[in-house]
Formats: sequence, structure tokens, C-alpha cells
Amino acid sequence: MLRVVAVLLGVGALLWLAYVSRNVLTWLAVGAFLAVAINPLVNLFQRRLRIPRAGSILVVYLLGTAAAAGLALLFVPPLISAAEGLTDTVPGYVETVRDSRLIQRLDEEYDFTTRLESEVTTALSDVAGPSTAVQLAQRVINGIVALLSIAVICFLLSLYGPRSRAWALDQVQGERSEQVTRVLDRVYRVITGYVVGVLLVALLGALATYAFLTILGVPFAPLLAAWVFLTSLVPLIGATLGAIPYIVVSFFESWPLGVASIAFVLIYQQFENQVIQPVVHRQTVQLNPLWIILAVLIGAQVLGIVGVLVAIPVAGIAQVLLQEWWSTRRRRRRGGEDDPDMVVVIE
Repeated sequence: MLRVVAVLLGVGALLWLAYVSRNVLTWLAVGAFLAVAINPLVNLFQRRLRIPRAGSILVVYLLGTAAAAGLALLFVPPLISAAEGLTDTVPGYVETVRDSRLIQRLDEEYDFTTRLESEVTTALSDVAGPSTAVQLAQRVINGIVALLSIAVICFLLSLYGPRSRAWALDQVQGERSEQVTRVLDRVYRVITGYVVGVLLVALLGALATYAFLTILGVPFAPLLAAWVFLTSLVPLIGATLGAIPYIVVSFFESWPLGVASIAFVLIYQQFENQVIQPVVHRQTVQLNPLWIILAVLIGAQVLGIVGVLVAIPVAGIAQVLLQEWWSTRRRRRRGGEDDPDMVVVIE
């Protein structure tokens, strides 16, 4: 009884510790995922450049930083010019709204303008209040700490990953060693395949958007296509989020362009969700589209945006573990005989 009580207390303490440090565990999971994702590039630079593994990881980090800086240079100047142009045109929009007969009628009957000004003033005072500034500063600091922590965790896991893998394989012998090796290789292929698949889907969406906007003559086509690429890295909902800016810009140009942009989004979304994503993820992660959707929804409920990003590879890893467990169980039932159909793919 004392042993059982001690085990229960130990399990409870571990669960409490996991709950308290859930943010750190999330950083660890994201860092591990990124370490596996960048491993092909690290190995490539290590072989081609003949530099130590730490140097290869730093090269990948420098390339990622350069890509982020390039995107910032691509986004920031057009946003600044657009904000300046919007500031100059807002008074004209306000005068147009005030001259509208509908607004004048609402103002006469319900004092619409005064109420609107009061609500806007209250909202701006809440946004510009000291508590909002403190919360914003806290979020920025927490985001920086999380980003740096994930970068350090990813670096260390990528640096010592091969040694940890070799040590883990040394702890098991015989058939168990072969099984562990097979599981680790399949998990590695799932994560790298997912990264390649997401990048491919995002690239196709960005190219299609750029071609559409260029044909219609919508301004800022490269910028808007780059935004579509970034948001498309989020499965299922990313393309919709990426479509909002160029729909707004199209409506500012003319309402036919806005309607055409909405039609393009609807058509391409169906094509991407029904054709591109299932084909790509089926070839890379080997998951059924139904399991992909369920995994993304569950991940969003559990971890928010982080859960959406890691839901598909986690589901792929769970499928690998389930397949290995099922194949081991069938082999034991058959007395250890080889079964050519022992891997059961979840369809």
C-alpha cells in the first residue's frame, strides 16, 4: 500500500510540474520540431562546407535571419507608404460618409454621429490606456523570451541530436534496436515531409495569388503574395487569412476587382483543400484528409496557433507508433513470423 501511495504521489507531482511548466514544455516541443525540420539543411552544409555541426547550425540560423530581414524590408516600406496614403485620404472618406443620405437620416433620428464619436473616443481611450500599454509590453517581452528560448533549445537539440540518437540505440539490443531505429527513421520522415509539404503548398498559393493579382493589375502584388506565403504556413486557415489584405486592396481599386478577388479565393481555396493539400500531405505525412482536419481542430483547441502548426506531424507520429504497436502485436500472435502486410495504414 505504501508503494502504491508513493507511486500515485509521484505521478501527481509530475503532472503538477508538467502543468506549471507547460509553457516550457511547449517551447521544448516546438524546438524539437524545428531541430528535426532543419536537420536536412544542417547535414547538407556539414557535408558540403566541411564545417563542424555547430557551424552548420549557425549557417542555417543566419540564412533564416536573412530571410526574415528580407521579408521585413519587403513589408515595411509599402506599409508605411500605405499608412501615409490612408492618413491623407481618411478626411475625404469621412466627408463622403457624412454627405450620405443614409447617414444624415440616421443622424437625425438616432443622433448617430454623436454616438459614433463617443464610442470611438471610448475605444481609443481604452486602447491608449496605461493598462493596455503594460499588457502590450508584457506580451512583447514574453514573446522575445519565448523566441530566444526556442532558438536555444533548437540549437542544442540539433547539435546533440545525433549523439542522443546513438546513445538511445545503444541502450537496446537485438530486434528491439531494429524496431526503435525503424520508428525513429519514420518519425524523422514524417516531420521533414510535413515541412516540405507545407512549404510546397504555401509556395503554390503564393505563385497563384501573384499571377492573379498581376493579371488584374492590383498594386503591391509581390507584397501581397509574400503575405499569402507566410500565412499559408498555417494549415487550413492560413490561406483565408492571407486573402483578406488583397481583397481589401482590390475593393479600394474598384468593386469588380474586389468581387473577382473573392471569387478567386473561394475557387482556389476549394482546389487547395480538396486537391493540393490532400495529395501533398498524403505523399509526405501519409495521413488521411479526415485525420488531418481532426488533428488541426484538436490542436487548435489545446494549444491555439502552436497546436495548429504541430497538429499534423503529431498525428503522423501517433500513426507511426500505432502501426508499429499493431505490427509487433501481429508478429507475436504469428510466433515471430514475418508478415508482409504487417504495416496497417490508416485510411
